[in-house]
Amino acid sequence: MNEINMTPLVDVMLVLLIIFLITVPVVTQSVGVTLPKETNVVRVTKPENIEIAVTKDGDIYWGVQPIPDTETLVARLKKV
Repeated sequence: MNEINMTPLVDVMLVLLIIFLITVPVVTQSVGVTLPKETNVVRVTKPENIEIAVTKDGDIYWGVQPIPDTETLVARLKKV
């Protein structure tokens, strides 16, 4: 048998031709879409760590400031 069967090749080429004929009008025609503009807003967040220390004598410190009593400590915590 000295011949090459061309039928499968022609079938594949016809299918590809039909696919291209269908997709080309879709690609060339487009609908204008207005996209929203992006904005970069820098957020400045500084987490403040509250350091409360209690000495063995019972003295309370907020950072390095001494707190006279527990009521002042509670009021200051409520404010923060």
